[in-house]
Amino acid sequence: MDRLRREIDSFRGTWKGRPLWEGGYYEGDPLDPVGRSSYGAGGYISVLHAVYLTCVRPYVNADTLALELGPGRGAWTRALLPAREVWAVDVLSADHNGFWDYVGRHDHVRYVEATDFSLNGLPADHFSYVFSFGTLCHVSFEGISEYARNLKAKLRPGANCFWMVADYEKVTRSAARANELLIGGRALPRGRRGRLAGRLAGETLPWRPLDAVEDDKPATGRWYHAGAARTCEMLASIGYHVVEQDVGAVHRDPIIHFRWH
Repeated sequence: MDRLRREIDSFRGTWKGRPLWEGGYYEGDPLDPVGRSSYGAGGYISVLHAVYLTCVRPYVNADTLALELGPGRGAWTRALLPAREVWAVDVLSADHNGFWDYVGRHDHVRYVEATDFSLNGLPADHFSYVFSFGTLCHVSFEGISEYARNLKAKLRPGANCFWMVADYEKVTRSAARANELLIGGRALPRGRRGRLAGRLAGETLPWRPLDAVEDDKPATGRWYHAGAARTCEMLASIGYHVVEQDVGAVHRDPIIHFRWH
């Protein structure tokens, strides 16, 4: 007990000639998505890793029957490998995507090349987890709705689903706060921000306002404004329970968490 008492008393001592943590210990603002802290350059993580920590790791384990819509090369598929089964559905072939080269061959991973939004070829009443990132932003609201209707029959009760969709209103709000949200805008003088921001952005979608009033004419690689609120209304109308309209892990794009009853 004497040692523990001395430990408590040590917090009332001085540090570098001043009372320890005078004014209260303050590491930084946890509500600021790019706030500074004593971690310095090590105080930031990729939004992709934040999505993994938020939407994948807590829900995927050896009992999970996982479905991924639009795996592409398979970056997220590899994050799903701890599941009992992983089914990946894409309109492009596995050879085109280099899927097996990247993911590797695993007995519990299946790849389904789709020709429509029916999800035919998937087992009924089967999946306990669904994930889609960077895919449905390239699908029209009509297509997303068709996926949602056809997905119901494939899910077990209580299945957790995470879908990223395009929301031009969130993009526009984020663009207005670019100097707050982009590391280059917070850490560098104004005259040097552009070059660094360009290097970090590469060829990604620019941080600029987007007009939510658009047509839905199909075009290669385009985005479609589905909108988080409208998508959630659609999901609720066909029987899903919306857990969160946006989990908040990505500055620019919403990820909707919903469940099948």
